[in-house]
Amino acid sequence: MATIRGDRLEKLMADRQISQSELARRVGLKQPSIGRLISGETRSSSALIELARELSVSPAYLAGETDDPLSETAEVTLSSEEREWLDLFHRVQPKDRAAALHILRTLASRHHRPDPEQSAP
Repeated sequence: MATIRGDRLEKLMADRQISQSELARRVGLKQPSIGRLISGETRSSSALIELARELSVSPAYLAGETDDPLSETAEVTLSSEEREWLDLFHRVQPKDRAAALHILRTLASRHHRPDPEQSAP
């Protein structure tokens, strides 16, 4: 597990106006886990890469290995389909974006449950 600097995590969250609960939801952790990382009660997490990605910094910066937030940050390459999704999302009114996100989250959560149609003989 990688070590995370709680002071950097806290500052990045404040700069981006992201709550502990929201960051936890985005990376698949529970809010108390984020709180423990910030306070220093816990110094390591297997979610270093996900946290760094959500906060748009390199894992090395979040771990305190460098003072350059963008060092070792690989450029994200999107497929044409992913670019189309983003383009369409940006064209939608904000109130409709919330509905679209709700639908996508519901669909994404279904991957944990078996699809009855796929298991039918």
